[in-house]
Amino acid sequence: MPRLFNYLLISFLLSSTLRGQEAQISNAQTQSLAISDVISLALRQNLSIERSKLQVELRENDLQFEEADSQPNLTGSLGGNLRYFGDGRDPVWDTGELSESLSGSLNSSVDLYTGGGREAAINQARSGLEASIQDFNRSKQFVLFNSIFRFMEAILRQKEIEIQTEELASRQENLERIRVSFENQIRIEADVLRQRSLVADSERRLAQAKQSYQRSLYFLKDLLLISPETDIVLDLSGSRWGNQDYLPEPDVQASWGRIVQRPDLLAQEFRITAAEENIRVAASGGKARVSASASLRTNYSSLDSRAGVGGQFFETQPELSGGLSLSIPIFDRRRTSTNVARATIQQRQEQLDLVDLKQGARTDLLQAVLDFNTAKAQLRFSEEQLLSADAALEAEQARFDAGAANLLDVNSLRSTRLDAAVSVEESWFNLFTNRLDITLQDGTIEAFLIEQLNTQVPELQ
Repeated sequence: MPRLFNYLLISFLLSSTLRGQEAQISNAQTQSLAISDVISLALRQNLSIERSKLQVELRENDLQFEEADSQPNLTGSLGGNLRYFGDGRDPVWDTGELSESLSGSLNSSVDLYTGGGREAAINQARSGLEASIQDFNRSKQFVLFNSIFRFMEAILRQKEIEIQTEELASRQENLERIRVSFENQIRIEADVLRQRSLVADSERRLAQAKQSYQRSLYFLKDLLLISPETDIVLDLSGSRWGNQDYLPEPDVQASWGRIVQRPDLLAQEFRITAAEENIRVAASGGKARVSASASLRTNYSSLDSRAGVGGQFFETQPELSGGLSLSIPIFDRRRTSTNVARATIQQRQEQLDLVDLKQGARTDLLQAVLDFNTAKAQLRFSEEQLLSADAALEAEQARFDAGAANLLDVNSLRSTRLDAAVSVEESWFNLFTNRLDITLQDGTIEAFLIEQLNTQVPELQ
């Protein structure tokens, strides 16, 4: 009985879990995505962009802090006190008296001269903010490229599924024809077995294409922050898939001139400016400082019987004072020189980073142009190969049907035609993504998309 009960319990839990999974799958939402939708969702929901926004907000906060630190401060205080005391001769419990007191003050101070350190700190914070803004702009460009890349990759995988499905249907049709011929003793059994092997190969390729398609959709969903359970339907109306007119020839010379305005290069230049201001901040530690202060104090005590609370607090006791102070560092244990040296090293590091960034930017641009030209040539060759393979397959299939060619030759040409069809789609994908990569490398991807899209995307403007 215990075993039977456990078996029934496990069966119930398992069936409940399966029903829950089926219900979850059946309740999955379906979302149609065009390329304009991908761009809009990427700019609104991508987590990398949100993180870049937070960095901008932090730098804005740093600038506000530095600007506020240069303004006068004002501190107010108000306190009261009760005192129970004796005359020092008799027990306090017999002669004790109770006194009340009240005090208040307003204090203010401001740095009049800080050796240029305060101004440099503000400029440093401002440059840091500008660098974060440019980093945010570059982050948007990367997200745009990656999102469109994944969208086009999903379309490529979808095209591969269509090609593999068509090829599978054709091989299954040939298998049926060969099987009938074998039954009529026209073909040998080896032809049937060979064709069955090709059908199995097509089924394997189709399953692999479907897996690649789903994986590309998962990558796309992650970038757009779409629930992984959501079913995606690709809308090709705005993608112009396979239309080379959609891809104008790149102007390499113009791209070469625009590359210096790329957001990440501008961000690095702002970091160099911030590092220079940091040197001035460090150097100000060895200069004289002048500050001003003012104070207003007043108090009241019940022991003073000449006036009441209002009289003492507002008339007889208020005291106003002000002053200037000058501080000159004489020996600071080399703190200033050490800080200046460290800030100088940081500046040199930022300058080296800029040199490295410019070198990489130029190389990446030329590499993108090279890849684009190579993809264009590959597309032309793939299209020529596909046309030739179609013609050769049609002729060889006619010879095979007439009994003048063997099955091995037909299947060899069919495999060549299949590879050529897939190669055409892959070459177009490479052509499009490499053309888009050129706009990423010269920092004009937003302008390129605005010019080429059929529909307007508000987030892109």
